[in-house]
Amino acid sequence: MTLAHDPRAAALETAYTVAERLRDPARVARVTAAGCAEVPAELMLPGWQPASVLLGHPGVSLLHTACARDDEQWSAVAHAHLAAAVAAAPQAGPAAVGNLVLPALLRAEDTGGYARLLDRSVGVLADHTRSRVAALRVRRAEGLSYLDYDVVAGLTGQGRVLLAAASRGHERAADALTGVLALLIELTEPLRVDGVDVPGWWCAPGRYVVPRDRAAYPRGDFNAGAAHGVCGPLALLSLAHLAGHRVPGTPDAVRRITDWLRGHAYDDGRGGVSWPGRVAFEEETGAAPATRDATARPGWCYGTAGIAGALGLAGTALADGTTSRQAVTALAALLRRPVAELGGDDPGFCHGLAGVLHAGVRLAARTGDEELWRGADRLAAALVSLYDPESAFGYRQLVRTPAGPVLLESPALIDGAAGVALALLTYAKSRGPGPQDPPPLAWDAVFLTS
Repeated sequence: MTLAHDPRAAALETAYTVAERLRDPARVARVTAAGCAEVPAELMLPGWQPASVLLGHPGVSLLHTACARDDEQWSAVAHAHLAAAVAAAPQAGPAAVGNLVLPALLRAEDTGGYARLLDRSVGVLADHTRSRVAALRVRRAEGLSYLDYDVVAGLTGQGRVLLAAASRGHERAADALTGVLALLIELTEPLRVDGVDVPGWWCAPGRYVVPRDRAAYPRGDFNAGAAHGVCGPLALLSLAHLAGHRVPGTPDAVRRITDWLRGHAYDDGRGGVSWPGRVAFEEETGAAPATRDATARPGWCYGTAGIAGALGLAGTALADGTTSRQAVTALAALLRRPVAELGGDDPGFCHGLAGVLHAGVRLAARTGDEELWRGADRLAAALVSLYDPESAFGYRQLVRTPAGPVLLESPALIDGAAGVALALLTYAKSRGPGPQDPPPLAWDAVFLTS
């Protein structure tokens, strides 16, 4: 592969090279499964899940669907990955069937068809989500796990898919979406815990799935991140409001979250602001000093990139210039940092360079801010430079462990080659002067960045 000097051309060439390496669904599954078999169990990595949009064929299909918008040859490849996901979904349960909706919607927008798949998968997702909403409403007084409502595994991620389907006329999706939004609005209302009123997205310590969290947060915590925290609901409520799905109380809920985030923002020492990824119960209630930098990160999952991106959506939804400017200021300052501080040698979307790049690209496209674009140019070039021709898919997943970094062959959207390629492709296609309207539906809906 010969990379062009123009960062957009280099990003585009790299994205298509990765897409080529991900062309064959059988090879992708075989290589990934072999690598996952060698991962130590104590790392607790989710591994290859063929029906998962974040970890399997549906996410790879999103890359080829994006490529097919310029070159029809990729359409058959996108269909092949989606077909592989359909074959695996029945064994993976109703949540996995819901993972088919977004790729199928995007395929249907470009090619027509997929009506039967969409009717079935939207119906399964809607019924599953309604049941979860009912169960979580009962459990809320005892405290929830962030996995109950987050983007990655919870109601917010499912709600974004329902929003996409509802906006395209699926009535069952619209009905289920209303329930999701209503519960997320309730989640922003104060909750009484140990005699103190605290934000309703408190994570109960008994609900942690990672044992070390119970030691770190014995009285629970408040997750600020985009992947597992309150910025996921903030983004969904904002996007639904902008799309016309307006449940009573939405603006107040968006305002409560933005006020909380602005209250926890602090000067990053570089002309911008940053946020802690997580706030302990003791910190929130004033019983202990803030440990801001201990959990602050740059990336999408828990860091400034994801938080600023959600605030940018909230500022638009509320027509709140102050919140919108804070989002731009935070991301511009983040993109000025050395690449080593933004994820360094980790190319992935979740907590690496691709997620930071994409947050900058989406906000730059919405605002036309040239400083954001300059930062995106620099970061895109750095991401292209990490392309590894010796890797099966061009980029490997980096896993940091106490014993040192572990590199895995991963095609996944969230932490592997497909996510990196889509971030580069979106940068190359979005880079331009002036504000741009976001597409009505795009692959990154899965991350609540559009």
